[in-house]
Amino acid sequence: MARLRSMTVSAAVAAVVLLFALGIPLFNKAVNPSRDISGQLFELGSVSFIAPHGALLRPGQFRPEAGQIELTVGTADVVISTAGPYDYSADYLASQLERLMEARPSVRMTEERACVAANGLAGEGSNFVTENGTGFVCAFVADRVRSEVTVSAVTLDNQTAQRIDQLLSTLTVKGGL
Repeated sequence: MARLRSMTVSAAVAAVVLLFALGIPLFNKAVNPSRDISGQLFELGSVSFIAPHGALLRPGQFRPEAGQIELTVGTADVVISTAGPYDYSADYLASQLERLMEARPSVRMTEERACVAANGLAGEGSNFVTENGTGFVCAFVADRVRSEVTVSAVTLDNQTAQRIDQLLSTLTVKGGL
């Protein structure tokens, strides 16, 4: 009798654990708290950009005081980080970003990527591949402010890449530090 009760309690505990382990992630997927930010202007210190069509922002992922925002554009996750003062070139910043990316397991940098922001500001960038995806990094430096854009996705379709290029074309630096 005691053994049956013990097994019943164990089965109930296992069921509750299984419910939480499977149920909570499924619930989180079903209730997506992201909000559409298409066309909105965002400022990260002296750097600003306009979110492209279909861009989504999850709660808590816009931290202007830290110079960082994380959003979803189409099938890709986009992270924009800014900081200053910065006294090096975009080429140097891109090489540092590449080195940090390559330090991650399973990341392999591939070819260079053209990166252009608003007003013709040329940046430096590279594409990368991972075990389960692809992406690219772009580095911009203007008026002693650095801007890093990291894009990652399982697959990066043309429409998503065009939307991200649209975002980059609105990225501006509004004066030095």
